[in-house]
Amino acid sequence: MSAIGLNGAPVGKRRPCRPSYTRDVTALIESEIPVQAACDTCNSFGPVDLEALSARRGPDFDLWNRKSRCRFTPGCGGIVRFSFLGRGWRENMRD
Repeated sequence: MSAIGLNGAPVGKRRPCRPSYTRDVTALIESEIPVQAACDTCNSFGPVDLEALSARRGPDFDLWNRKSRCRFTPGCGGIVRFSFLGRGWRENMRD
């Protein structure tokens, strides 16, 4: 039997701190939170066009725990991850 902490999560496991305005693309657009994509290989980064993403993938598309192939640098095989500007610094959109 595992112990349960004060926040309801098992002891030794942390519950992700996910702001409600990151639940989907629509919430990010409404809250005007800047989202950035960054490649782990070529270290390129840039803003995410949330309007275009919503049109392409749908308004309920969720960027949390998502990754994509790098399109910043031709031939780069890296993985792009997403982050948002929150609490004064960039926060990763993953658990």
